[in-house]
Order: sequence, then structure tokens, then C-alpha cells
Amino acid sequence: MKTTIAVLIALTAGLSALQAQSVATGPKASTPRAKAAPPLLVATLDANNDGIIDAGEIGNASKALKSLDKNADGRLSKEELRRGRPTRPTSAATTPRSMKKQKRASAEMPETERR
Repeated sequence: MKTTIAVLIALTAGLSALQAQSVATGPKASTPRAKAAPPLLVATLDANNDGIIDAGEIGNASKALKSLDKNADGRLSKEELRRGRPTRPTSAATTPRSMKKQKRASAEMPETERR
């Protein structure tokens, strides 16, 4: 009987500690997602990037749309209206080839120079 009571007390204390720990840390917040980019036409016409195309921007629409005409034929094709894929910025130090070169260079280097 004493053993059963001791086990119940230990379990209660352990569960209380776990509960207190989860309350202290709180639920994990998810990382905020990046805001989706507006369509290319809207982004081109919205010169001040406020999300609203006002009268001044409508007046400059012809000039803004001409900037999208890459081949200067006076027409906007599907390819010209397609936004390019975003690329991740990479530095020379993180590319696989440069990492291999660094490893190779350090292997050829004498032990005293590596330190």
C-alpha cells in the first residue's frame, strides 16, 4: 500500500513538472511566411509599392508597360509577362565546387600551416 502511494505521488510530481515546463515554454510559434509577390503587371504599374494603383500611376502606365517589352516589338508576350523564378543567394564559399577546392587545398597544406 505504501509503495502504491509513493508511486502515485512520484507520478503526480513528474506530470506536474512536465505540465509546468510546457506552460513555461509555450506552444512553438510557426515561422511567418513571406508575403506573396503581386502579379508582375500590378508590380510594374504600382510605382510607389503601396498596393494601390492611383491616377498618377495610371497616367504612367504606358511607360511602365513598355519597360516589360524586352524585344521592343510593341506587344507583351506570355514570356515577357512571366515573372522569373526567385533564386537563393549563394556565396562562393558555399558552392559545392568551392568547398571541394577548400578541402583539397587544406589537405595539401602542411600540418603547421593548418593551425
